[in-house]
Order: sequence, then structure tokens, then C-alpha cells
Amino acid sequence: MTPFSISPFRFASAIPIGLVFVVVVGFLAGGEPTPRPTTPSRPVDYFATWPQQRKPDAVLVITGQTFGYLQPCGCSRPQLGGLERRFVFIQSLKQKGWPVAGVDLGDIPPAAAAVPEQLVLKYATILPALREMGYVAVGVGKAEFRNGLFQLLEEYAGQKEQPPYTLAGNVAGLLGGKLTPREVAFPGPGQRAMVGLVEVAEIGSVPVGIAGVVGPSVQKAVADMGSKTLIGFTPEKDALSEATKIFAAHPRKPTLTLLLYQGTLNEARAVAKQWPQFRIIVCLSDDAEPPETPDILTRAGAPDALILRVGHKGRYVGVVGAFQNSRGDFDLKYQIVPLGEEFNTPGTDEVASRTNPALARLDQYAEKVKSRNLLAKFPAGPHPAQVALPQKNVTFVGSEACKGCHAAEYTKWSESHHAHAFDALTTIAKRPALRHFDGECVVCHTVGFGYKGGYRNELATPGLKHVGCEACHGPGSAHAADPKDAKLLALQSPWRRQASDRLPDATTLEKLANRPAAERNQFLTAAQLRAINGVAQMCMACHDSENDPNFDLFTYWPKVVHPTAKK
Repeated sequence: MTPFSISPFRFASAIPIGLVFVVVVGFLAGGEPTPRPTTPSRPVDYFATWPQQRKPDAVLVITGQTFGYLQPCGCSRPQLGGLERRFVFIQSLKQKGWPVAGVDLGDIPPAAAAVPEQLVLKYATILPALREMGYVAVGVGKAEFRNGLFQLLEEYAGQKEQPPYTLAGNVAGLLGGKLTPREVAFPGPGQRAMVGLVEVAEIGSVPVGIAGVVGPSVQKAVADMGSKTLIGFTPEKDALSEATKIFAAHPRKPTLTLLLYQGTLNEARAVAKQWPQFRIIVCLSDDAEPPETPDILTRAGAPDALILRVGHKGRYVGVVGAFQNSRGDFDLKYQIVPLGEEFNTPGTDEVASRTNPALARLDQYAEKVKSRNLLAKFPAGPHPAQVALPQKNVTFVGSEACKGCHAAEYTKWSESHHAHAFDALTTIAKRPALRHFDGECVVCHTVGFGYKGGYRNELATPGLKHVGCEACHGPGSAHAADPKDAKLLALQSPWRRQASDRLPDATTLEKLANRPAAERNQFLTAAQLRAINGVAQMCMACHDSENDPNFDLFTYWPKVVHPTAKK
């Protein structure tokens, strides 16, 4: 999630219930609980293996496949990533006296979003933040193409000719089945097109040539999206040939070259073999976790190529240090860095927002989400119970309506963190605040958001704030009207695959929590395993491995287990 970044309805179509347990204190909308440490007791020296007696001649910070994650998201530590931390990290390099610039592979916006306007707003937030961090170039990928490259470019590149410049040299317009040259299809507000082929940047005293192209696999993916993208491609080899010619003839004579390559590792290897002019190639990562070391391709008669992948969602950054050697070339060092809490901005929230421009951008983003009332633009579909019983006019009634018949269960719930889940958005969430106006955050802190009759806002549906009974049991109006109806009772326990399915008692779960996960199943019946899997699937809609890396049903369930009503 980033929050600010998940697709807020990523789970609504996959499981019968949309909202589930938020057990630990914190919030699922783009940050970690406060108070939070700003520096570790023993800071990690990520560059201990680099030459210590000299500074690098040029440093490149490399990111990509951010997918709209403006901030880390999750309700338990550790969480990685976020623009705030990226800015602090880059500043820490500059404070070493290192000459630093950034490049990004692309896939900057989310792959999809429930509210397209919010997706565009994220893109328009990230690009200025990258400029303030010192980025010089960005690529474009499937996320940009899928969501309308022309519209996204207008939000930044179309406003003013300024870095970071968008590079994708073999992209063309496609109208009526005919290719339109890149320079014609993407005219800019200045002298250059909004989509370029190369940029030459002075990083310290080193002229660095940067090019961008889109590889065959991404080209095919864009073609499969249909003509609505209005995007076509010229041959990759023609763009690469032109880029190398530009570098060779450029008055600044770039001595280090980098290619932002929107393609697979195998495709990047093939390019590295054929085009020895490129010393560094950044390509797509299939895995969210990046490799710790670069893929090094040895080339006869040319320096080795470093092929880099930096993972997904801005959780890691790659850093290349270039050290000029006696051969007139560069020795390259590489380090992948996780953006952990040690890169939080020091000071109070107010001070941090003044000193870190990325935080100021996030504040502006949150204000726009609120002022544009994007919360109201999230679509609401039918809940599975509403589909199953269309004649019943099933809707959400709030946890207070359950209290009369389920007093013990209500008491247990009211003592849990679930009963205060919405408060995490209104009182705990900072940097930025206002998360309770953001549907991507609200979805895991309310009842029924994204379903008909579910949470809308604080004024219209105050009884559906927090993670209440119906978050797990489904809309309860029909059950409240007819508590003994067998079909309604079955719908109240959607995790049961068979009528006999029951979770083990809390004591059993607590004992098994201390055993290795691989050993637990042997102590459980088939019916218990089915119930555990069903409940865990629901919980992990919010407590997934990214947002709550410590989630374990065997540990969490005893904290929220409640008595079962007698029948």
C-alpha cells in the first residue's frame, strides 16, 4: 500500500470479505507507527568495500519500478522505501562530498488504480520530487503505457522543459495504424520533445551519457494492450545505433554511458553483448527483491558491463560509484541499499516537512486527495453476500447493531486494536497526515469500503469506521432481521469450506505458534487446516507479507479470538 500505492481493491475480487484484522498498533497507509527512531544505534556503512582513500568521481543513484509507492506502507516494522527516505539517503551521499545524480528505469505510477485521477496525481507528485533529489533522466514502462503516456507526460514534461528528462528513444506515436516520429508525437514546451533518446549530464567532472529504449518484451505487452495506448515502436537497434553516434559526436564526450532498458535480464544481456558502448544497463526486475550483486557480462575487447536490477516499489536503491583508473576508464563499484528507518528525516514532523522537500510534496499530495474528494470516487461493487441474496437487500449495519445478541463478542472486539483501526489514520499517521481521506488507506481501516452500503466517509457512515464485525462476517442486516436463517448463518462464516470447519482453540494455536511452520500441520485435523487457511486468506488481504511482514495467524488469532454464540 502505500500506501499511497497499493491498488486499493487488489483483494476485493479475490476473497469474499474485503476488510480484515488490523491487530497491531500502526496503520496500513504509508508509514510506520510513531514514535519512530531516526537513526540506528550503529549505522551501517554500505560502502565499506569501496575505496576508502578517495572519493568516487561520479555516483549514480538508480531506482525503478516504483509503482506509485510514495511511502512505505504497513502496520508493523520493518518497512522499507518511500520518497522521504530516498531524499535523505541521497543527501547523505552528497554530504560525503560525492558528486551524485539519479536515474530511474520507469514504471513510476501504479500499474492500475481504482481512481485514475489518483494515479495521475501520484505521477505528478513523484516527478518533481525526483527533480529535487537531483535526478537527470527517467524511462517509461508498461505502467506508463497502460495508464496513458500522453496524459502522464502532460502532468510534468509538458509543463516545463526540466529534468528529469523522459528517455525512450524507440517510442513513437501510433494513429490510424501509422507510426508518428517521436519528436512529432511528443512535442515539448521547449526545444526538446517530451520523450527523448539521450541525455548527457555532468556528474562532478564526469560527462555521463544516458539513453533509454524499450525492449521487445515490453513492446509486445504494449501491443497487447491494443490501439488505445496510441503508442508504437521503431526498431530497438536503430535507437541504440543513433544513441551511440550521438555520444561519439557529443561535444562533452561522455566517458561513462548508461542505458535505461525496459526489458528482461536476458534481453539486456543480449544488448550488452551487441553494444559494448554501454557500460551500465538497468533492466526490469522480475522479483520484488533485488539481487545483492550486479549481473556482470564480460566482453572481449571492451570493459565488463554491469546489468542492474533494483526490485520493486522503491524499497531499495542501487548505487554505482565510478572511480577513474590509469587506463582512462572507470572501475565501477555497486551497492544495493534498503531504505530503512535510519533514513527517516530527523526532527519533529513540522521540522521534517520544512527540511525535506519530498515530505512537502507528500503533504501537497494528501491535501489534493482531500480537496478533490477522491474518496468519493472509489467504485463500490456488490459484496458476495449481496450477490447471494439479492432479494434480501443486504447491507452493512455497524458493530453496535451486533452488540445486543453478541455482547461477549462485542466486548472482546471493543478491547482490540480493530476497534480503533480508524484512529490510526486520524491520529497516528503522519508524514503526511490526512490519510482518512484517502481510499487506499481507508480500505483496511473501515467496514465495507468498496462495497455497496459500506463505508463512505466519517459523516455519512460513522458506524462503519474501524475494523468491525462485518469486516469479517459480511453485511449483517439480513442476519440481524432473521438470526436463525441457516443460509444467512453460513454466509456469516465465509472462511468455512465445509460445515465442520473450525479453528483450533486459542491455547492450541499459541502452542503451535512456537513451533516451526513446517511442523504445525501434523498436529491439526483436515477441518482445522481448512479453517486456518480460510481465515488466513482473509486476514492477509491487509496483513500481507509486505504490509505486515510479521503476521502469523497462530500468533495473532489468540489476541482477537471471541466466544462463539450458542445455537
